[in-house]
Amino acid sequence: MLKESIRIGFLFSLSGSTAVTERGQYQAAQLAIKQINKQGGVYGYPILSFVEDIVSDPLRTIEKAKKLIEQDKVHILIGTYTSACRKAILPLLEKQNVLLIYPTLYEGNEQNGWVFYSGALPNQQLQFFVPWITKNLGRDFYLVGSDYIFPKKTNQHMHKLVDVNSGKIVGESYRPLGNKNFEQIFIDIEHLQADLIFSTLVGDSAIAFYEQLYQFGLNIPICSPITAETEIHAMKSITANNLYASFPYFKSIESEENRSFVRAYEKEYGSNVISSVMENSYNSIYLLYHALLKINQLHTDELREALAYSTFEAPQGFISFDHNNHHLWQQSRIGQVNDQRDFDIVWESEKPIAPLPFFSSMFKAHRQKYTNHINSQQMDISIVNKQLNTDKEEWKEYLPFIEKMAKLFPGDLLLFNNEGMLLKQFGTNELNTNIGSVWVFDEKGRNGFAEALISKHACIVEGHEHDDQTLHNYITIGVPMILEKNCIGVLGVVLGASNQIHLDAIVTLLELHRDLLVQLISEKKKISLFHDVIKQTMNHHEEGFLVLFRNEKIFGNDQAERLLNDVPFFIDAILRHLEEMNHTLSENHLRKRFGNKSFEIRLRKWNDFYFVYVKGLDTSKNIHIEKDQLSFQHIIGMEKGFLETVHIAKTAAVTDANVLIIGESGTGKELFANAIHNESARCKKPFIAINCGAIPKELIHSELFGYVDGAFTGSKKGGKKGLFAEANGGTIFLDEIGEMPLDLQVNLLRVLQEREINPIGASKPIPIDVRIIAATNKNLRDEIAYNGSFRSDLYYRLNVFQIELLPLRQRQADIPELVFHVLKKLNHKNNTNKRFSQQAMNILLQYHWPGNIRELNNVVERSYYLSGFQANIEADYIDAYIREQSEYPSASYVKEESTKIDVESVEKEQLLMHLNNTGYNISKVSRILGISRTTLYKKMRLYHINIKR
Repeated sequence: MLKESIRIGFLFSLSGSTAVTERGQYQAAQLAIKQINKQGGVYGYPILSFVEDIVSDPLRTIEKAKKLIEQDKVHILIGTYTSACRKAILPLLEKQNVLLIYPTLYEGNEQNGWVFYSGALPNQQLQFFVPWITKNLGRDFYLVGSDYIFPKKTNQHMHKLVDVNSGKIVGESYRPLGNKNFEQIFIDIEHLQADLIFSTLVGDSAIAFYEQLYQFGLNIPICSPITAETEIHAMKSITANNLYASFPYFKSIESEENRSFVRAYEKEYGSNVISSVMENSYNSIYLLYHALLKINQLHTDELREALAYSTFEAPQGFISFDHNNHHLWQQSRIGQVNDQRDFDIVWESEKPIAPLPFFSSMFKAHRQKYTNHINSQQMDISIVNKQLNTDKEEWKEYLPFIEKMAKLFPGDLLLFNNEGMLLKQFGTNELNTNIGSVWVFDEKGRNGFAEALISKHACIVEGHEHDDQTLHNYITIGVPMILEKNCIGVLGVVLGASNQIHLDAIVTLLELHRDLLVQLISEKKKISLFHDVIKQTMNHHEEGFLVLFRNEKIFGNDQAERLLNDVPFFIDAILRHLEEMNHTLSENHLRKRFGNKSFEIRLRKWNDFYFVYVKGLDTSKNIHIEKDQLSFQHIIGMEKGFLETVHIAKTAAVTDANVLIIGESGTGKELFANAIHNESARCKKPFIAINCGAIPKELIHSELFGYVDGAFTGSKKGGKKGLFAEANGGTIFLDEIGEMPLDLQVNLLRVLQEREINPIGASKPIPIDVRIIAATNKNLRDEIAYNGSFRSDLYYRLNVFQIELLPLRQRQADIPELVFHVLKKLNHKNNTNKRFSQQAMNILLQYHWPGNIRELNNVVERSYYLSGFQANIEADYIDAYIREQSEYPSASYVKEESTKIDVESVEKEQLLMHLNNTGYNISKVSRILGISRTTLYKKMRLYHINIKR
């Protein structure tokens, strides 16, 4: 029994474009809390609620969720509405071990252990809606939606469902959230002669769309899985009786539970406008309440277990969570808008519909490969038999192990391939199943094997939970076999429904033996892998290629062997990075310098094996690089996050898409812009950089777009070409884009849309072909949402590729390399060979660098010149402010003499090691250490090392 109050955190957009929907959700949830608290709460303890306004912004959602968890100490979260906001906080939920109830219909294709989904899934809305539409309204669909995750994923389902039901998608269009201009879409719909519109517009956009459609005079049916009572009542005018929707709930449901809910809501808020997602929120609180009655303490694991089996007699009818996938079994209904702007129910399912979160994956995916198509064409049995024989051969060597395993289980043990085809059955075959039969949803309906295949989790389906009546007397248990993140098949157990054996124990035993089987398969595949490796490396390869097994080299091609001869401690340097890699198959990029040579290194991990690809970088000319020669190999850094950013930038470079670079001042935004241009197809054309914050507002239009002769009264000058015209065919870099005036943003948007410019005084526009790379140190989303100083349509045009540069404080591992780079230029310029002492370098590593790389460059240069003729740049030459801010002790607290002795001792020891390893080959040792032969001889004399002949 609980002995404390339950604290709930709400994440809803109470302002912004989707507030018209989410405000009602919040009110419905609060109504449920008030009712429960009035009845005595949870064992006498009240439910307390805390709400945060997330304005449909994923970053703000993370911030507010963290606040609710850490400051308000909530036990569970409810809300988020948009899929982008929900997905944004999934890592936070797992990290903080806090559950979320998501009370909104969504696109599916997700199953998360920290989320309970109380809204409708696509199969509960669409799989009955589309056949009804094609039968009653027409077959030519025009899809229109808001430009975010849910509408696009929903329309992926629609393409499949419309095709299966002999319909056709004649057009498709998306608009940004909050967009209210749809005239061109109406023209397209009229031109394409669509029978109906299928809308997934949300919030203010949906309201504007329906009102403009009415004014346009386009009188065709509109169908939607998202437009509900709240949006309809917010419209000034709609086409009555012409709007259809599919939801589990409508306000017009005739039941005592629903009438009681509607009366209570109207009494509390003075409104009888209630939608399906509002009922989802109301239901979520009661499902949580019933789960709380079953637990003793507010631990997440205990609450998760109770919620998985929670049920409620809801306004829509009886609902229950599916304990396998955390989604609700609920009704499917179709409604038509009436004159009172409510829905008349025109169709409803006979019973709750099973939630299938991976509907898109399971829908027709396997049937197309193995079974009849929708037109009932005869299946080619020979294809199935060929596939069956191939898979049987692949599994043949593992069958003895599985057969021994089968003796440990009651009932039958079944083996399925990764397409759901039954390959082998061990036991009495009580079900009379056929080898080669396919157990996917399209063929057998809901069963434990199909669910395990799609969800990649252990699944149990009991008795009447099966769709196939022949399975009502059985329990089907499926456990997926996962190898390298891929499902290679399913192990299944079939039991009689009356069997009293503890099912959780069966699942645990099955999973244990599954793990042993997968390990056996993995070891066998390693042998096969080595055959492929040898085959690959025998061919000529541009890169050096190494295979490491448990930190030992077991293979290297010729290029790699030459590298190891030149850099004998190369493998030791690589091994220091391996422990940072993930335990699963992953790829890491590094850049390392050995002496005067730099290398780009890619690391891939597979079980205990590491594949190392090495490519030398030409840094011999890196001292002075012109901007038109800058490329990504000149960008310095080895931090994992930074290299991922470089990878994204490289990907952007080979496209012609617009790029938005975000980063603090001094992080190298212009450097990245130069590299993207120089590695693009436009590299031979101009690169024009413009600081939008440095040009006076009254001159910025003429600077960018130019003016014609005589454009300004009294001017004696001729016309001016303008920077966009100068960059024609090349790239424009708009630095500090956030400082651009709003009126000029309109002109820039026109350039992006129309590909033409209008010089001041010109009689007609001039065609232009430029790629735009923009950069800012501002949060443009905040500028759009709160300050109104940046246009959202321009933001979406610019933000095709977003590249976010890490601040230097998050790239600590890169600081030594960046310092070396600046010193290298200064040493070359002044014919010196200075370096920072270890103590000085530690101070630089500890400092937080608010000015980023620009500040680092200035500090290094200042320290260089202050050190005078000293070869070592000591800590005392670093700016006093930086020494104070650093957590590392300053030079005054360290005995210089002992430090000097330690440094010399280590240097002498390393020098002797390299001389001995190379047989006192002076040329080789100088290359390894990155110093001249003359310097090497000086050091040998300093340490009294004699040359051995």
